[in-house]
Amino acid sequence: PTPIPIRFGETTRFTLVNDTMMDHPMHIHGMFLVVETGTGDRRPHKHTVLVKAGERMSFDVTPDEEGPFAFHCHLLFHMEFGM
Repeated sequence: PTPIPIRFGETTRFTLVNDTMMDHPMHIHGMFLVVETGTGDRRPHKHTVLVKAGERMSFDVTPDEEGPFAFHCHLLFHMEFGM
């Protein structure tokens, strides 16, 4: 897989689109994900975000350490199938 370029100290916005029929808990090792809620400054900081089936979610990350960082779904059976 091709690495996603995120730089130390630079904020990057991710928008995930879940076009499957199951929820996916997504995680980037060593980072807080700052969730876009559409309510101004009320943006929770999460280690893992749940992207529900058929929904999209945006969050920002600002690395405070040098990478690379693993970005993956926390469904264990994905690991078993090499995803």
